[in-house]
Amino acid sequence: MNEIYISYAWKDNKSELGQRREELVDKICETLLAQNYKLIRDRHHLSLGKSIQKFMQEIGCGNYVIVVISDKYLQSEYCMFEAVEILKSKEYEQKIFPIVLEDADIYTREGQFKYINYWKLQKQKIDEIINVDVQLNIDSAMNIVADKIIEISQKIDDFILFIADKLSINPAINFDGFIDQLTSAIKEDAATMRNHKSILVAGTGNYQLPEEIYLTAKKLGEKIANYDYNLITGGWQGVDYVVSESFANNLAQKNVPLSQKLTQIVVHGTQPIFRGGTVQYTESGTNEWLKCLQQADVVILLGGLGGTYETYLYAKQEKIPVIPIVCTNGDAKKVFDEMLQNWDHQLIGNISIDKFKSLNQYINDEFTAADVVNDVMDMVNEIIFAKTMLKP
Repeated sequence: MNEIYISYAWKDNKSELGQRREELVDKICETLLAQNYKLIRDRHHLSLGKSIQKFMQEIGCGNYVIVVISDKYLQSEYCMFEAVEILKSKEYEQKIFPIVLEDADIYTREGQFKYINYWKLQKQKIDEIINVDVQLNIDSAMNIVADKIIEISQKIDDFILFIADKLSINPAINFDGFIDQLTSAIKEDAATMRNHKSILVAGTGNYQLPEEIYLTAKKLGEKIANYDYNLITGGWQGVDYVVSESFANNLAQKNVPLSQKLTQIVVHGTQPIFRGGTVQYTESGTNEWLKCLQQADVVILLGGLGGTYETYLYAKQEKIPVIPIVCTNGDAKKVFDEMLQNWDHQLIGNISIDKFKSLNQYINDEFTAADVVNDVMDMVNEIIFAKTMLKP
């Protein structure tokens, strides 16, 4: 999951402070939704019949949590159970973006003791109730509540100290800075996820490649490795060979095993022209395309003499974004023209048509090839980010 959860005390908007808190949360939500992030807000998410406890546990599993800390939050059973679930989450320190409101007294020793003692008192009260009725069923609602309160009383000091020490920009003072801090962290996390994403490269399958295709394939293999993506090819001569060789050379410099990053899918009874990586076998015909596409997140096309265009058609059926490097001509140019004529931005991960048109550049040396490949990889990164972190 890659949702952003907002944890706050939301049934208190009658006071001026409560109204300001609600307005701030509204503004954060509107801003993030406008940028197409996956946002979960309990007031909107919960409906009749939905489990509040399940939702609170989901918050603990969410990738990012904006915690709006108020005095009411720190004394609310529901809010503090959310806080406990968040603390259980792996790497929670990088996932939490706290907003400490003016009535939350967590920066003084006296204030911290107030909240810690409050929950110790709640624990004592619930212990007394439980002890009065020794016949209380272990699975009863009262025992479930008691377990929650006991857990909160044990974790409240950890939570307060963490929030007090956590450096975060206060959106009430610097709203844009807070949003930038959150979205920058999400983008950095997305970059680390590239290691699990795969790019299928397809193109001209001749031994003798035109210079613009050769230079582009060489630079492309290098860049795919630099960005830590996995590479998929059909094991042919030409583009497949050049991009695989360049990819392998770059990984060798980083001391990364090629078998973990390169997959070549070929027909039974044949071998890939470039020897290396992991080889997978398939039946000839439609499966040659589908098996490649089933593992691909993005497809990049260079040149092509017919088979590359078929890769586009199958990718379109499978709803996989395709980036044709138009200046390599052949099938890539045909695909580029067809995509422009029947523009559907969703097929290319919400890339704008103007940005797509910018691919139509001229390649005549290594430098212009590098410029084009840089633009292509910027689009790949944007597509992967949208698929991974944003709403479909």
